[in-house]
Order: sequence, then C-alpha cells, then structure tokens
Amino acid sequence: MIIILDCNIWVSLTLNGELELIADLSDEGYVLPSCAELRAEIEGVLNRPKFSKYISETVIQKVIQLHDLVTRHYKTGKILPITADPKDDYLFALAARCKADYLVTGDKLLIQLRKYKRTQIINLARFKELRQGN
Repeated sequence: MIIILDCNIWVSLTLNGELELIADLSDEGYVLPSCAELRAEIEGVLNRPKFSKYISETVIQKVIQLHDLVTRHYKTGKILPITADPKDDYLFALAARCKADYLVTGDKLLIQLRKYKRTQIINLARFKELRQGN
C-alpha cells in the first residue's frame, strides 16, 4: 500500500511523540512516498520559532533522518493547480506520480476533496482504523 503523509501529519506525530508510527509503517512494508517539496515543508515547519519550546534541534534532525530513511523519493514533475491553496498542489502531483492509495492529512480543505484520481484523502484517525482492519 502506498501512503503519503502530509507535512501536518509528520509535525503532529513529532509533537505528540508518536514518530514510531512512521517507522512501524515502513517496517510493515508500506511505501511512504515523498518529494523535495514535502521534505522542505516538514523541515521548515518544524524549525518555526513557535515549535522551539516543544522540540529541540536534535529532534528535528532525527525527524529529517527518519524521513530520509523510510520514504521513497519521487520527482513531482509538473504541478497543476488543484486546490484553493496552491502550496498544497505538490501533494497531488506526488500522489499521481507514485499512484498513492491514500493521502493522510489533517487539512480539512484537502479532506473535503475525498479523492484525487485513485488516491483517497483521509485523516489520521481514519487511516489508523483502516490499518487495524476496522
């Protein structure tokens, strides 16, 4: 199964001390696609001053190392306008490129789309349900 984890999922799991979920997905054989845009967004968001009181530079480095270790890198190619927020459009280019089964996000505007081509757009709680077979 091919699962894209949006930046907000990486950040949420980092802040909640739940990064082991990402390592577990990789160990279980899930393909976790990423691209230069997603990696840059994760690193940029985690380095925002508002998060500095919650996560250290060491933790940020570990997140980026985990990202680089468990994700499969794709070049997004041409990024078409899909959403009202153009900064999210790279996720759809990535989904199309890797033929993702799911895009897991906390972004309500993206979740409202429900599907893009073959990729279902769901939140983390729903993904956890699917993973457990519910």
